Amino acid sequence: MTITVRNVADALGTLVARVAGDESRPLSAARPANAPQAGALTYLKPGFVRIDEVRASLIGTGLICSAAHADALLGDDISCLVTDNPRLAFMRAVRQFFSRPRPAQGIHPRAVVDRTAQVDDTASVGANCFIGANCVVGARSILYPNVTLLDDVRIGADVTVNSGTVIGADGFGYERNEDFELEKFPHIGGVVIEDDVEIGSNTSIDRGTLGDTLIRSGARIDNQCHISHNVVIGRHAAVIAQSMVGGSAVVGDQGWLAPAAIVMNQAKIGARATVGLGAVVVKNVPDGMTVMGSPAVPADEFRAQRAALKKLLG
Repeated sequence: MTITVRNVADALGTLVARVAGDESRPLSAARPANAPQAGALTYLKPGFVRIDEVRASLIGTGLICSAAHADALLGDDISCLVTDNPRLAFMRAVRQFFSRPRPAQGIHPRAVVDRTAQVDDTASVGANCFIGANCVVGARSILYPNVTLLDDVRIGADVTVNSGTVIGADGFGYERNEDFELEKFPHIGGVVIEDDVEIGSNTSIDRGTLGDTLIRSGARIDNQCHISHNVVIGRHAAVIAQSMVGGSAVVGDQGWLAPAAIVMNQAKIGARATVGLGAVVVKNVPDGMTVMGSPAVPADEFRAQRAALKKLLG
């Protein structure tokens, strides 16, 4: 099937306000904004102002852009799909028309699956995966090669887990005894991952001690993150690369942990709150607040402290 600008506009529905230019232009690829080419779909962010510098390279493209950009490029043999959110529209178009095919359904012959585990027929389990006792893998979920699910991990529908990730190992829970030796807290809980969750590569999600570690629907966990025992990650929350969430901490719905953020044990990050790059959270963060620094403080306070220090140092 030949993909045209009109096909893309129809698929995006009300996200596209109008099409300016040739609606029948065929599109054979998706290209980044800094390397467009004729016959490809690309986009411009609304704040981009160097139109004259890129005008020639956009000729012959299907361009998802703001109304201001479409008006500026009118008559330049560019098919513009006008929207208030070009990046979102571009993402949806790429996902529908140009994304890589899904892995084949079924369990790879080199995967190891415990006889008590339940894997939906529409799921995909890659080479060298291990699925332990009493695990569940839901409909259309994907485990890429070398994923490990230890016992009692329940994964919902449409979940993606990338290679090298380990889910369900014991957390780091110890108590010093009368001889000051470390005794391990038994971990007899599990891990529950709800629908439509994406988990990056080489990430660790520990099982709960008595209850379950819980990753709520729509959450996104990046590569090389550590989610400790009993943690709750809220709906559509984001935990980004090299972040660590300590035991029994909570990240609220639509919360955001920037790269290398640390949330200490039992701290609560409110709904739609943001933890800045490399911040260390040692106390609760209210809903909607942005915190920065180590220890983390509200963003305004952090900036004031930095300004005062800069002034003090001359």
